[in-house]
Amino acid sequence: MAAARRRDAAPVRDRPDACPGAWRRHEAADGALARFRPVGGAISPAELRLLAAAAGSAPLEVTSRGSWQVRGLSDQGADDLAAALSRVGGPAPLLDEQGRDVPCSVVASPRSPALDAPARAVADALRGRTDVPGRLLVALDDGSGDVLGLDADVTVVLGGTLHLAGTPTGLTGDLAALALAAVEAFLTVRGEAWRVAEVGTERVVDGLRPREGYGSPEHPTSLTWPEAIEVLPRLGEVHTEAAAVLADLGDEGATLRVTPWRTVVLRDVTDPDDARARLDGLVETGPSPWSTLSACVGAPRCAKSHTDVRGDLARAVAEGRAGGALHAHWVGCARACGTPAGPVAVVEGTSDGTYRTIARAGKVCP
Repeated sequence: MAAARRRDAAPVRDRPDACPGAWRRHEAADGALARFRPVGGAISPAELRLLAAAAGSAPLEVTSRGSWQVRGLSDQGADDLAAALSRVGGPAPLLDEQGRDVPCSVVASPRSPALDAPARAVADALRGRTDVPGRLLVALDDGSGDVLGLDADVTVVLGGTLHLAGTPTGLTGDLAALALAAVEAFLTVRGEAWRVAEVGTERVVDGLRPREGYGSPEHPTSLTWPEAIEVLPRLGEVHTEAAAVLADLGDEGATLRVTPWRTVVLRDVTDPDDARARLDGLVETGPSPWSTLSACVGAPRCAKSHTDVRGDLARAVAEGRAGGALHAHWVGCARACGTPAGPVAVVEGTSDGTYRTIARAGKVCP
């Protein structure tokens, strides 16, 4: 196995992992923020309509891990939304009938139906667990390498191997069984760590090797993908009108999958041209400068932000000063929330209202 990638020193944790969920919320300047982690990106039309109704005039947010966020909620409104979602049901619900959500993100290659069942198996096994840190990321890849590139804590490739924190281990097996075994091995050695890289991949692999087998790996002779389109909500913001059209397309047979790239993939679309026409102007349906841009929420919705990040970024795009080949992530303070993995230019707001640009190779924050 390749040498494990780990930090020089594990961070000292003086507080528990506080990633928000359906029931545990983050108190922001504009109210409570609730986060809903889809099973492999899946969302039903009924769930999308409930999220949009709860958000009101504010947009829904898609995160860099393919989760949905609703901002500006009251405590009672957040409770009512979670309760309503638990009554929706379906094969891959955001919340099950007991009201349990998935404690960490479980992402999957969005175009491949072959990963729908394994993603459900992983998510259902983790639902309601309080020992799983919200920062953990589990990914199932169909062999295309799309989610493999996220360097998730645990990645299993269809017909391939287990990767831990981006490092191939050589271990193979059934997708769901191997992914769950890797999560359990990490939990055994994690201590106060939130991510696999913090403890080192060798320790997790050592916990896997003495165990029983993980089933036979899938070796598909060929993979087929249904007719699909992919659309980009600007900065991951899905406004009421866009949510309504996406839900209508879901009612008409499209399968909706949200992605870690803050896009929405619609599989099984009967008329792609019609779908794009209905979504045109509500989301980006073709090449766009917004495809390489992301941002934190900024002021006034975040009290720590020095600048109106999203307003400033929109003006920069309109003036042709933003949007290029290198991904740029605009932020309102040095915490640089939401910075994506990989090469990125972080455009950071400062206390005097100006911005500075810092080239980064990956995450700024743990």
